Amino acid sequence: MLNIASNLNKIDSVDKIHKLQMAFIYILFFYTFCYSFIVRLLLGNILNFNLIYSTIPVILMVGYYIFYNNRVNYIVLYFILFILFINIISIIFYNLPLSGFFRFLITVLSPLLLIGIKLERPKYIFTKFLKIYNWLIIANVLFGLIDYALGKRLQFLLQDWLYFSSFASSIQADLYNGIFRLFSLLGHPLTNMLLLIIFISSNLIYKQYFKEKIPIPMPAIYLITIMGAFLCNSKFGIAILLLLFILTVLLGKNKWRNLIYVLACILIVFSSESLRDNVLNRFLQSLEGGDVSNGRFSAIEALIAAGTRPLLFVGKGINYSDTLLQSVSNLDNIEIPMIMFMFDYGIFTTILIYCVMYVIPTIVMIKNRHWYLWIVFSLIFTFANSYNGMATSAGIVQILTFMTMLFLNLSKSFKLEALKNYSKDT
Repeated sequence: MLNIASNLNKIDSVDKIHKLQMAFIYILFFYTFCYSFIVRLLLGNILNFNLIYSTIPVILMVGYYIFYNNRVNYIVLYFILFILFINIISIIFYNLPLSGFFRFLITVLSPLLLIGIKLERPKYIFTKFLKIYNWLIIANVLFGLIDYALGKRLQFLLQDWLYFSSFASSIQADLYNGIFRLFSLLGHPLTNMLLLIIFISSNLIYKQYFKEKIPIPMPAIYLITIMGAFLCNSKFGIAILLLLFILTVLLGKNKWRNLIYVLACILIVFSSESLRDNVLNRFLQSLEGGDVSNGRFSAIEALIAAGTRPLLFVGKGINYSDTLLQSVSNLDNIEIPMIMFMFDYGIFTTILIYCVMYVIPTIVMIKNRHWYLWIVFSLIFTFANSYNGMATSAGIVQILTFMTMLFLNLSKSFKLEALKNYSKDT
């Protein structure tokens, strides 16, 4: 009787933790994907109040670590505390403003806490996430298609609302160059491309590892992804998607069926001469400009030519990298987060940040032999590191770490399932 009562108490405790985790995930989902940088800018302008740096996700994550410390990865926590300690030394050493430290804490350091969170029922949580996320991305792509058909009228409206920010000048620059890129309430074209890569990646992972039927048919997923990619018009993003499609055809289930689906969807989208020319024009403009990386390589060359080097243990604070670049060239930003982090926070701190964001998840996934999951994660990670969003307080670190948390917990869950099945068979 005592054993039965003890087991029932354990089940009740697990159910309670699961419900709290679901509430935690729903709130974080809203702040990560819906309460975007652009939404915060708009609301802040309307309310005449700075809403960019919300402390609610930070309070949630710190609270989780305090109250559920038996369900966190302490190695991740120790890395984060060490990064915090080094950053405090930088502030004291260079007498840096606390506002920069606050931005670093909100947009870079605290999101890393997500990677150390252990979820109770990761497969269930991932399924719930995917059902909501799919419709969010479908709505975003439909917004882009409507805006494209209307000749960017929705973006012009967005430009009027964001007249005080750099987004307005970016929208205007695309108009001047005769190019369409998807600016929406969810973010900049490159952020929208990242969200789209996460969209196709998450559905491919569900299809690869879950026994349940995928929420939305794969042909529809492929078509939405390819249309969205043409609207976002990111050269590197399209290259990442091609690698994902090749990966799916080579390693995924139903290889020939996937190949037919992908080719059919590409042909459908390519049949639109306007969409096709929109992407080709951007490629040609980059080639004519002499730097296919849109200034990334030029920025690195300018820093090397000026003899500037990042410091080993300390940095001079957020945005120092761009300020330094502008002082030695006519370029505005570096666009490569790893290089920016090195100048902003120091080489050693950058190594620690990337250990948490990439090395630890990689070790877990490879140890569990989830090669497909690891390659998909690596492609998402690679694209997130291809533009400056991670280093400029735009919420990209939180998007990346949210997905890393889900993928890590899925890998652990799949491993436990495999061990249970093996023990049953033997």
